[in-house]
Amino acid sequence: MSDKTLEQLDEEIEQIKAKLSAQIKDLVDIITNDLPDYALKNIRKAFIEDIDFAESKSDAELAEFKTRVSDFGKQLASDIRNSLLDNMEDWWGAGISSENGGKKLDGNAAITKKLSVISSRIRSFLEAEKLKPIDINYTTPARFIDGKYPPAFIEKYWAQLANLRSVEEQRAELDLEARKARLAQRWDSI
Repeated sequence: MSDKTLEQLDEEIEQIKAKLSAQIKDLVDIITNDLPDYALKNIRKAFIEDIDFAESKSDAELAEFKTRVSDFGKQLASDIRNSLLDNMEDWWGAGISSENGGKKLDGNAAITKKLSVISSRIRSFLEAEKLKPIDINYTTPARFIDGKYPPAFIEKYWAQLANLRSVEEQRAELDLEARKARLAQRWDSI
């Protein structure tokens, strides 16, 4: 059991959450900075694979299409950024175990669900543009982006989450012992 007070453990939990929050924002920045290029790469692939569609476009139409792709990529990045940061509990809520960690976010179902929207949004864009669908399955990048390596940030996230769980467990144990002591005192006083 911890030799800290409940107040000290509460303060430590808040400090860990603040550090986690900063790490998460850095990771989200990396992911969303890559999304316009990710969308462009996949839409370019679909364009090249849909030969009839591609050959039917004039240079002016292609330039206009590429502008729509660029705008779409920027909007997608903005939407995903907002989604990932709108509820920090999705990152460290009680149901998330750091045991499923590693270099991917697959162990966090809420975040994985938010990231899955990337693939479906790109597929919807292709459909709206009348391009033949291609297989798109977004996973967090495993390459350097802006000089940063996302898997390293993800590992730090899982390590900090494990630290948070440890302190939360200490707090729960201390709280339970304090409640039992109050009940024992109540019993003995009546």
